[in-house]
Amino acid sequence: MDQNFLKLFPPELQETISSLYDVILERALTRAYQNLDEEKKALMAQIFSLDNDKAKENFLKEYLKDLDSLIVEETKKILEEIKK
Repeated sequence: MDQNFLKLFPPELQETISSLYDVILERALTRAYQNLDEEKKALMAQIFSLDNDKAKENFLKEYLKDLDSLIVEETKKILEEIKK
């Protein structure tokens, strides 16, 4: 995933923002993975073990169409956790 948005933040915050982004993405991908059938889980594991960003992007577009909404949900969850 492209993290060019990090350039929008001061250098001293970029590492923290990047780590937070990684946590959000990991949570969203985990949820999306859990919703896949066993065949798609195996295919995802195979594709993500390769060094082929295009194949990963194609898989995400075809099988994880709700990933953007999951990312938003996980972001909201983290914001609520932080507020507590």
